[in-house]
Amino acid sequence: MSHKKLMSVHPQKYAEISVLAQSLAAELLNRLEWVKLQPKVILDVGCGPGNSVEKLKQRYPDAKVIGIDAAYSMLQYAHIQDVSSEFICADAQSLPLANDTVDLLFANLVLPWMSDLNAVFKEWKRVLRPEGLLVFTSLGPDTLAEWRNELAHVQLTDCIDMHDIGDMLVRAKFSDPVMDVDYITLTYKDINQLLNELEITGIIVPEENNSYAAAKNKQSAESVYTTSYEIIYGHAWGPLATTDHTADDDGIVRIPLSHLRRRR
Repeated sequence: MSHKKLMSVHPQKYAEISVLAQSLAAELLNRLEWVKLQPKVILDVGCGPGNSVEKLKQRYPDAKVIGIDAAYSMLQYAHIQDVSSEFICADAQSLPLANDTVDLLFANLVLPWMSDLNAVFKEWKRVLRPEGLLVFTSLGPDTLAEWRNELAHVQLTDCIDMHDIGDMLVRAKFSDPVMDVDYITLTYKDINQLLNELEITGIIVPEENNSYAAAKNKQSAESVYTTSYEIIYGHAWGPLATTDHTADDDGIVRIPLSHLRRRR
């Protein structure tokens, strides 16, 4: 949770209604069970109220877990809930850490609120150790597909295609990026609750008059309103410490002829 327009969100309200973010964080943690990794330093970027920090500490009890978020109020709330953890107020694009110091970078629903993903990935690559792991979730372009007409005049968060994210990871010189997509649907009986939660979680930016007339006039035969999310799960590794062959800014890997073996 790092976007400037989320700075004024009440941390407790966000913690109470961020069901989607908490669900995705739990899935990311489950996926880490399949990875042979014993991190010494873990960075939770965009940690918000700190829910994932505690769970990462439980998963990796010997690791140092650092929560980073640009919203100071979120970190205050997180620190009250967990006085033993370290929290730092900083932007995801400018991390106050030295090069090659992080073994696992955990980024749950941070990317949609970043203005320059190329710069973000370059920064994350900088702090990640060789062969360290980045895991993340993001929102794909089919998010809120059923509300695009009614919210056409409302500013929505950026939802970028997973193939574009993969290209950016390669340009940032990450190794072996892997992504997959899932779809989640949430249902509401109250349209006002739906819109309120979209605002609090930063999916939409509040209107000045807060009316959302077109959305509120949308009829539901079953008196149930649905919101669908295209969820992107991804991971990528820092380059091998011994490799000389990394991708250039165009994503092309150039290998000298002297390094190629002749087939017999």
